[in-house]
Amino acid sequence: MQRISDFFRAILFDWRKKRAIRQARRSADLYRKKFLVLVWQGRPVCVSMQGVKKLIRQKKFPGLTAEKAREIALFEASPSNTSRPCS
Repeated sequence: MQRISDFFRAILFDWRKKRAIRQARRSADLYRKKFLVLVWQGRPVCVSMQGVKKLIRQKKFPGLTAEKAREIALFEASPSNTSRPCS
């Protein structure tokens, strides 16, 4: 029975990771900032580099640096080089 629950937990984690990566790509292109997908409290979340640095300054991540966050990130989304049309 334990194997089945582990399987569903892995599927759920993978689905959340894919959703966070998609959100990171969209946000990077929209806001022209770098976004990371980090595992926080057991869940993959999308956080901007600026947000990571802010959380480090607030001592939310003790012992973590911005460079270390980039190394342990599941995914790093940078803004694409294509120019956006003016609206």
